[in-house]
Amino acid sequence: MATPRIDAHDLKAVKARLDSIVEAVSDEDISLDDALAYYEEAVKLGMKASEIMEADLLGPAAQDSEETASSQVEGA
Repeated sequence: MATPRIDAHDLKAVKARLDSIVEAVSDEDISLDDALAYYEEAVKLGMKASEIMEADLLGPAAQDSEETASSQVEGA
């Protein structure tokens, strides 16, 4: 199975949402519950961005090494 490449649209969407969260929590009148909900969402978005970037770093080279290892095991 092919390793997914960075979908720039997804990464841009994550950044845009994080930017809107930063703006929302900058409001002095935000409740603690709302701030916590934004924090939790931001953490999830950060993990998603990290996964997107990691998938791109691993890219086809990681897939090629996995396929080579798999074929070596099958041939043994």
